[in-house]
Amino acid sequence: MSAIRVPPNRPRSLHKLGCTIAACSLAPVALATDNPGAHEHGHARLQMAVEENRIDLMLNSPAYNLAGFEHGARTDAEKSRLADINRWLETTPLINTAAADCRVTDAAVELGGEEENHGGDIHHDHGHDEHDHHEDGHSDEEHHGEATHREYDVSQQLECSRIDADQEFTSALMGRFEGMDELTVEWVSPSGQGSARLTPSNRAFTVDN
Repeated sequence: MSAIRVPPNRPRSLHKLGCTIAACSLAPVALATDNPGAHEHGHARLQMAVEENRIDLMLNSPAYNLAGFEHGARTDAEKSRLADINRWLETTPLINTAAADCRVTDAAVELGGEEENHGGDIHHDHGHDEHDHHEDGHSDEEHHGEATHREYDVSQQLECSRIDADQEFTSALMGRFEGMDELTVEWVSPSGQGSARLTPSNRAFTVDN
């Protein structure tokens, strides 16, 4: 499993999170068929390090899962949607206890990736929803020469009132973003390491602490 990607402008503690996860080598707890670096719509990856009552988190997700599109925001509605997403990611714990007693103490949201126009005019008024896909599985953007692969990299630091042994956590991500079908969670804690796969119908997991 590849090490966590921490952009250079992240707070020092988040670089520590990347080093912690890399040092603990989460590969043994991942499925052999996983490809964490793949850009796959519907799937996202959340890494977490638990220490006493503090949790450091890093989320990587295709932008499509959260925004419903990956091109640059073109309309006021799309710009407003991205702003709302940023506010939510900066203020809402990506995971929480059943008692919801964790709060965000630091957060950073980065929307990066590639957006290229390979030539030719791009027409945006197709007479149907621009998010529709053709039968061959390619979006309208791809058919008109615009290749986009944009991703969210989100970091959070949480402080929780109490984290017990065998603590159960839940994630609000799939409740908030309908485009997210599966979330792979990987963690390290004083008791060891582990992983879980969350779905819209199963959003809880347990971490030994």
